[in-house]
Order: sequence, then C-alpha cells, then structure tokens
Amino acid sequence: MGRHKQSIDSITLEAIEQAISSIPNSSVVRKLTILSSYSRLKTEEIAKAFRINPRTLFRWISQFKDQGVEGLVDKPKGRKPALLTDEMKRQLVQWIETKKDSDGKEVSWTLDKLRAELEKVYSVKISKPALSVNLAKMNIRLSEHSPRISRQTRENR
Repeated sequence: MGRHKQSIDSITLEAIEQAISSIPNSSVVRKLTILSSYSRLKTEEIAKAFRINPRTLFRWISQFKDQGVEGLVDKPKGRKPALLTDEMKRQLVQWIETKKDSDGKEVSWTLDKLRAELEKVYSVKISKPALSVNLAKMNIRLSEHSPRISRQTRENR
C-alpha cells in the first residue's frame, strides 16, 4: 500500500500565492513558488524540476499548513562561536600598534607571541592559522624584520 500523499486545497494554494507576493525573503519565495506548482504537477516532476527530495516537498507542505509562511523561513544554522570577541580583537590591535604586551613591556610581535598573550590574558587557545585569518580580516599584517643588507651586496647591485 502506498504512502498517503498530502495535497494542497484551493484555500492553501491561494494563501501561498498571496504570501509569494508579500515576502521579500527569497528562500521563502522559492519554497512558496515550488509549493504553488504542486497543484499542477506530480510530486516526482516537481522534485526533478527543482532538484529537491520529495520528502522535502511534503515537509514544506506540512510546515506551511501548520505555521503558515513562518514555517518556511530557514532556521538559523548552528555555528561554532568565534574564538575572539570584539574586545579581544581591539586588544590585539592595541598590542600590535603599541608594540607592547598586557604588562606594558616592549614586544616584537609574532603569531606565537600573540597566541601566548591571548592565552595568558583571556585564557583563549587559538591556532596559528585561525589567528592569522583573524588578523587578515582586520587588515593587519605582522611585519617581518627585513634582514640587513651588507655594504658589499649593495655595491654589487
């Protein structure tokens, strides 16, 4: 015996079409557009045309019937929180600009020294690549000490 298929009645279809015209959220508009085609096409045709799983289509129908347009709004995805807070980033900038650590001592900053200082002050462990990416996003480059050029090398140029 086949699975019971959900259908869209005329009231639900009309509500979908009204919602399409009133919502600026593109993912919701896409879902509503797909749902509105349900009355004219078979589930398999819709799934193939829009490259979605038929189960997704049934889930969207249920969500719309239960919660209306709000049921189709994408929920926030769980992301790993950033290691560095805005306060930590401001402190990093200050340390680098003043060339002083949290104790006021002169420092020639490297990624390793910054990592150690962050761990000491904020108890935050951050990898070198992650710190490097954070600094790059803040448009900060740690300058390398340029090697001195001997007189002989300059004269031979």
